[in-house]
Amino acid sequence: MLKRFVSLAVAAAALFGYSVVTTPSAYAASCYGGSCSNKGPQGTGCESGSYNLQSFGLKGGFYQLRWSPACHAGWVRTSGAGAAGARGVIQRVLLDGGGDISVQEQRSVSVNGGETDWSNMVGTNYDSYYRICGTYFGFPDSSLDCGPLFYK
Repeated sequence: MLKRFVSLAVAAAALFGYSVVTTPSAYAASCYGGSCSNKGPQGTGCESGSYNLQSFGLKGGFYQLRWSPACHAGWVRTSGAGAAGARGVIQRVLLDGGGDISVQEQRSVSVNGGETDWSNMVGTNYDSYYRICGTYFGFPDSSLDCGPLFYK
C-alpha cells in the first residue's frame, strides 16, 4: 500500500512539474498596459513573444517599433550606423478631428555607431496610436522624422 501511495505521489509531482514548465510565457509578464510605462521590456518579461510592427533606416540609424501583446505595450529598438549616433523615440499619440497629432507619452534611447539598445516601454490600458521616430546627433540637421501611425 505504501509503495502504491509513493508511486502516485511521484506521478503527481511529475505531472505538476510538467504543467509549470509548459505554462505560456505571457503569464510571466509582471505588468500590463499603463503599469508597463517607463519600464524595460526585458526586466518585465514583455520581450517574450514581442514582434516588430515597423522597421526603417533613417539618418544614421535603424529603428524598430516593438510590440508586446502580453503586456499591451511598445518600445523602440535602435541601432547606430557609422560614426554618427542615433536616437530612437516611441510615442503614444492622440488624433483630433482635424488630423493634428498630440503626443501623450514618449520614451527614447540614444546609441553610438555600432550599438543597439531599446527604450523603456509606452503602454496604456486602452487601444491607442503609436509611432516611432528617429534622428541622429552630431550633425546640423537633427530634426525628428517619424514613421506611420499604428493602432494597437
